Amino acid sequence: MEFSADKGKPVSVEPMPLIEVRGSHRQVGRQIGEAMKPRLQRMLDRMRESLPPGVSWDEMVQQGQLYLTYSRTVYPQYVEELEGIAEAAGLRFEEMFVEMCEELWERAAWPDRVGKTDEPAWAIGGRGCTDMVARGRATADGSTLVAHTNDLSPDVEDDLVILKVQAEDEPEFLGVSVGGLGYSAGFNAAGISMTGNQVYCNDIRPGVPRLLIVRAILAARRLEEAMNACLLPQRASNYNNVIADAEGEAYSIEGSATDYEPIYIEGDILAHANHYISPAMRRFEVDRNAIGGSIIRHHRALRLLRENYGRLSPELFQKLLADHANYPGSICRHGLETVTVFSLIVNLNERRAWIGRGRPCQTRYIEYSLAPWTPPSV
Repeated sequence: MEFSADKGKPVSVEPMPLIEVRGSHRQVGRQIGEAMKPRLQRMLDRMRESLPPGVSWDEMVQQGQLYLTYSRTVYPQYVEELEGIAEAAGLRFEEMFVEMCEELWERAAWPDRVGKTDEPAWAIGGRGCTDMVARGRATADGSTLVAHTNDLSPDVEDDLVILKVQAEDEPEFLGVSVGGLGYSAGFNAAGISMTGNQVYCNDIRPGVPRLLIVRAILAARRLEEAMNACLLPQRASNYNNVIADAEGEAYSIEGSATDYEPIYIEGDILAHANHYISPAMRRFEVDRNAIGGSIIRHHRALRLLRENYGRLSPELFQKLLADHANYPGSICRHGLETVTVFSLIVNLNERRAWIGRGRPCQTRYIEYSLAPWTPPSV
């Protein structure tokens, strides 16, 4: 047991389960499905019970087939991975795939309003996740560090798992997943990290789900491959993907379904929350009047980076991620509907990460590492 830094109450800090899988994409999927079977079945049951008003489950599955067609064309290997998960978990694949299509749920919740900019704030739900990146002169030893908080519904915390995946000849990666289906953040043995933030765009369309794009980023051998995945023309929508490599190159790529803006790290620091910063992307914001908390977290993160410039380290980032300015909507987020369910700090030069379940102010960070990836000889 540990004690909360802000309330002094005992909290559980059991680390997330770590599952190691390797083999072909289908074999990897089957190993994940077998290990996560009870969680995946429970998650699918929850989804069937949480449909938007006026939408049936059969309708959602049918609409998901269009997203699946795009996905099979662009990323057949990752669809095969998902098929392996469904087979081993005893789930109907077409139903499980709906869970990968966050865009479907957003379109179903806003049936007549996607493509408009006046979406009411109640439709958006809790916004969360804060990212910070530091390199070179900003860090204590010149390494490239990435820090991330992931904010979701509190009931998701019990379904979190860390997957260590070696799929065919791709670089091995370590990623945090909800139930083994999709990834929220991670890094790979080629020294590339994938974190980021959900942004709510008004141009969602049928295409490759953004969660499948995240899987492609984790397979990248070079930063260019990660960026090309972010810019996939057939995407259904996108996150703000924060990608970085061990050379200190870092981008916050604000994306929607039809446009994007790459924001390059400046002054050796970068921060992002859950709204569009680039003037070119602001027209895609679903509700520009519902981003106050995100604006505060973004500027608070920048301030913390500047005030600790030259001293930033994994240990110091553990304290910064526990920041409570604007509590409970702080970087370390507390609340009833949305909380920080995990946080992650990565040293890309050393291929090491520190991951903690729950609120950063309460958690115990566990260290994980990967052996550097060696490209196959030509």
